Formats: sequence, structure tokens, C-alpha cells
Amino acid sequence: MTNTQQKILDRVTKDFQHRGCPVGADQLRHSDRESVRSVLGTASVDLVLICPSSRELNHALNKLQEALFWAHAAIDHWGESTGDGA
Repeated sequence: MTNTQQKILDRVTKDFQHRGCPVGADQLRHSDRESVRSVLGTASVDLVLICPSSRELNHALNKLQEALFWAHAAIDHWGESTGDGA
């Protein structure tokens, strides 16, 4: 692994690391948010290991962070997950 790959991997690991549930927060929503964070974090690590360090890799990682943002917004806006994909 190159130095550049290690730096990117360190950044991705930090960006997608588990966050503890804040006091007073809805534990179900927090659990849903952490599930999304875990799935996208795994995907981002896989991309770093598979793809060469490049502008395109950076764009892909940014899109995963954007997906995390929008998924969290959906969870926060719509409440409990329904599990039916709607």
C-alpha cells in the first residue's frame, strides 16, 4: 500500500467511523444512521483498496459521503425505517 493510499484510507476510516448515540437521541434513528454509515464506510474502504489513487476515486468517495448525508436526512425527516423501500 502506498503512502497516498494509506492517507486516503485513514481519511475514509475517520469519516465513516461509528458515532456513539448522543444522550436523549432517538436510539432507533441513531441505529439506522449507523447502519448506513457502516455500509457506506465498507464500500469506501473497498474502493480505496481496489481503485488507483486518482481524481476519479476522490469523486467516488465524495459521492459516498453525499449518499451518507442524504440517507441521514431521509432517516431524520421520515422517522422510523419501514423496511419496505418506500
